[in-house]
Amino acid sequence: MLHKRTVLILVLIACALWALNIRGSSSFLSDKIKIGFSQLREAIANAYQRHIDQASTIAKYQVELEAYRRLQFSYADLNARNQALALEIHDLSNLAHTPPPTDTTPDAKKNLGTPTPSAKKTPTPLYQAPHFLLTRVYGFAQLNNPYEILLDVQGTYPRDQIFGMVAFGRAIGIALQKNGRFVGLLHGDAQASYSVAIKSGGKVYYGFITNQNFKTYVDFLPAYAPLKAGDVVVTSGLDGIFSAGIFVGKVAKISNHYTYKKALLQLEHLDRMLFYTTLVISPPPPPSPQT
Repeated sequence: MLHKRTVLILVLIACALWALNIRGSSSFLSDKIKIGFSQLREAIANAYQRHIDQASTIAKYQVELEAYRRLQFSYADLNARNQALALEIHDLSNLAHTPPPTDTTPDAKKNLGTPTPSAKKTPTPLYQAPHFLLTRVYGFAQLNNPYEILLDVQGTYPRDQIFGMVAFGRAIGIALQKNGRFVGLLHGDAQASYSVAIKSGGKVYYGFITNQNFKTYVDFLPAYAPLKAGDVVVTSGLDGIFSAGIFVGKVAKISNHYTYKKALLQLEHLDRMLFYTTLVISPPPPPSPQT
């Protein structure tokens, strides 16, 4: 609408100038009108050209800004993934070089007589070192559940096997197979449970990780255990899920029940995005000896 009105005004001015020229007017007023019209025409043309140039420049800058933002996001994503991978490789190296616990069980054979020939056979060791598998995390199993993640596990394992998950130097949950996919269950998920140990007063007490209302607890601790806030919780390694001694968290609060104690667990929040995790894969127990 504004463009049409401007064109109409210019046409009227041109008609007025044409009428003055037809009548042969050379008055001072006629010259001023002609000069004013020429200046107005040039000003309008220059303003229009500046508008076109400015719009083109803005569009160019917007494209460059969008490209810069994409580059910035890509760099942040790559940097986060590299940091996560470096930390997990460090954890993997530390876990792989952790010596197995020493066997302090007394050897009853020393108190017996000469062993029979059948006893000279090398027995199957009860302890078999687990191995650790660096695994990529590629999404949530369900968009409405941030406690279940999908894992890119390479290899074939028994369908009922449960794996421990370690990231950033501590246990973060367990992993298992659901509907043909490997799913990680983080602390807070009701199904995430494994055995842990708490050392307090020079003694070790065992319990199990449970989750209620997205809070994590150490359940079924002995009622006589002198536990207190600040005690360190580590994996026990007795459940065939984790190896022993991996940091889990600290005791935040103790509640007494009739026959046991229950500890609210203080977990450290993940300080980086979870792109990789290390799976603790324990070997199956040795077969029972043949009699």
